[in-house]
Amino acid sequence: MRIYLEELVDQCHSRYHLRLLFPDSAFILQFHCEKAVYGISISSGGCAVMTDHSGESHFVIEGKENDMLSLLSGEERLSQLIENNILKVRGGYRQLLFVESVLWLTRSRGKEPVQV
Repeated sequence: MRIYLEELVDQCHSRYHLRLLFPDSAFILQFHCEKAVYGISISSGGCAVMTDHSGESHFVIEGKENDMLSLLSGEERLSQLIENNILKVRGGYRQLLFVESVLWLTRSRGKEPVQV
């Protein structure tokens, strides 16, 4: 899981145009996978995988690790996984749109497009 998050952070850094979408203050996104918690910080100053998960988060995605991996690898869209009750989220609608945009725009280009 951490490898996928590091790839997401690398994609955030390599796609310069995405920084225009990022907030000035850090947006904290957490992933709750069964018993493990992972997090990333997203801001116009840079993105990073977090090691300390004790602070407040702006958005939380909960589910099984294999479902999270299909999301992070670009195989599935977040909204589709939520609609199918595979993943659960905590946060506002605006934050949901932001997270889905970041996840979609940072997916690997080698993947086939998702059917809508």
